[in-house]
Amino acid sequence: MESRKNVLIVTDGVEATQKMAAGIAKALKGAKIVSIAAPDFGGQDILPAEVYFLGCEKPNPASFAYLSEVLRHINLAGRPCGVFSPQSEEAIAYLSDMAHDSDVALYAKPLFEKDIERVKSWTDQVIHKGQGFNLDDYIGKVPDFPKPGILFYDITTILTSPEAFDHCLNSMVELYEDQGIEAVAAIEARGFLFAAPFADRMGIPLVLIRKKGKLPGKKLSARYDLEYGEGEIEVHVDDIPSGKRVLLMDDIIATGGTLRATHDLLTGAGAIVPEIFGIVGLPFLNYEKKLHGIPIRTLIQYHGE
Repeated sequence: MESRKNVLIVTDGVEATQKMAAGIAKALKGAKIVSIAAPDFGGQDILPAEVYFLGCEKPNPASFAYLSEVLRHINLAGRPCGVFSPQSEEAIAYLSDMAHDSDVALYAKPLFEKDIERVKSWTDQVIHKGQGFNLDDYIGKVPDFPKPGILFYDITTILTSPEAFDHCLNSMVELYEDQGIEAVAAIEARGFLFAAPFADRMGIPLVLIRKKGKLPGKKLSARYDLEYGEGEIEVHVDDIPSGKRVLLMDDIIATGGTLRATHDLLTGAGAIVPEIFGIVGLPFLNYEKKLHGIPIRTLIQYHGE
């Protein structure tokens, strides 16, 4: 979190909410934090903030009235605003509705006590969203590679930008944190670069899908068609979590041949593959034909060269 970021935390003044607000402030160490209890708010000027948090322990008409007054005074329209509560889903719902009624850009999923550790990554992400973060700016386009007439989409420029890389990881976590994903399988080699930190943030196993001849143990293999000839991928038998939900991931989804072979390999061994994820999708290469019937999700798509 950069020191120039300003965060305003407004609570109902209840001890449990104040404690959670302190946890949010600690998670955002390095930011300029203003934390205020709504009952103490007197309409005074509040610092301009990139991100706001509204917190309430439980439904309480008086507290909601205070928070509504705060929203009216500080004019949050168009700013990222997260809502939090130590325990009450009803309070979250009420605050969310109030935020929407005030035209607040509400990007956060509800935050409870158990979610404090993900506050920083969430806040960094909504700041990017609020500024219109454009991933396309960080993807290189290389003409005539690997052969004349081909436009190559290069993700190495994402990796050289900590801001873009962090944006991708934050987006991936936001997409899948509530989807019951129990492992992630990634294809050699660039898929590893995104899957490894994603697995770490999610606290799930990483299954490596490698090219033929790279794995020493007992393995399963699958062949797939290339433009000229065939390719073959392998995975350690013991690495496949049978009966578990495994997200299949690569950096770019192009023709879909490798992903199809990997999908069939994993499901044939008993894994459940709910969908395929890629940072970049190139639907003009007709990957949906080979991946028919499998949900596909990407952060950005290009529809032509």
